[in-house]
Amino acid sequence: MWTFTFRRLLLLIPTLIGITLITFAVTRSIPTDPVAATIGEQAAEHPEIVAVYRAKWGLDEPLPVQYLTYLRNLVRGDFGDSIYTHRPVAADLADYLPATIELATVAIIISILISLPLGVLAARFRGGPFDGLVRTVTTIGVSMPIFWLALVAINIFYFHLHLVPGQGRLDSGLAPPPTVTGLYTIDGLIAGDFGLVANALYHLALPAFVLATWSIGLITRVTRASMLAVLGQDFLRTARSKGAREPYVLVHHAVENAILPVITVMGLAFGDLLAGSVMTETIFGWPGIGRYAYSAASHADFPAVMGVTLVVAISYTIVNLAVDLAYALIDPRIRAAMS
Repeated sequence: MWTFTFRRLLLLIPTLIGITLITFAVTRSIPTDPVAATIGEQAAEHPEIVAVYRAKWGLDEPLPVQYLTYLRNLVRGDFGDSIYTHRPVAADLADYLPATIELATVAIIISILISLPLGVLAARFRGGPFDGLVRTVTTIGVSMPIFWLALVAINIFYFHLHLVPGQGRLDSGLAPPPTVTGLYTIDGLIAGDFGLVANALYHLALPAFVLATWSIGLITRVTRASMLAVLGQDFLRTARSKGAREPYVLVHHAVENAILPVITVMGLAFGDLLAGSVMTETIFGWPGIGRYAYSAASHADFPAVMGVTLVVAISYTIVNLAVDLAYALIDPRIRAAMS
């Protein structure tokens, strides 16, 4: 398994190089001058200022030179400086990424806790009223636009019912915990401040649930389909004939044999939650990389856009590797093939 993991990590290098090349080409093809977008009217009135800024960010160099310079800096851990915030992109990502990880993690936990039981029970009672209700609700969840659901949720639960707090990760005036991981819930537990943990979860609840709606529908439908493929197998009838109770048969026989496709979808869903939280974070005022990416794209901040893209690509690769390793832990046949 260690050899397999090492090979997968080596494949990360050409993958990331290809991503940087594609991202660089796409961002440079956009007909927008980042200097003009940053300094506004001064760009037209003072061309000498534009020349200074272009030289500062290396935009006056040929494109191949710009790309090679970016790769050289990237090897040293330098993502460049943000054109909009005037800070190192690495520092911006370090500030914003933990909030997205925390939001996506809570969202995927919510998705798993809801979708697995729904998918298993829908398959168990196939064709019945419960199965029809689950299929209808999950279809709506998959097809519903997240930005619309976020606006509706804020309107109902914040403005009318006053059940959830406003924007941000904590109540105003409440200081964040000492930074260890950047995740307020974890750092609050480390600091022993359970009131702060409760407040952080209070702020997480609605945006995490809204973000989870799509993955709940997807994981539920895949769980149902995978369970249906297993429930008709002979080994389940054998287990029942030996006197095993139905809950035991479902959990210890059916679910264990149907879980591998579900794990794949869970991994992809978690990657999508990390990458696709732009609208959710923007609407809820959540200070994550989704909101940072939206701001960077709005201001043609090429270094920031490329930094976010690279972080998302690395996240997807790590999640896929974790899924493969989870396969090996669950299925001894796959573990033997990886050895």
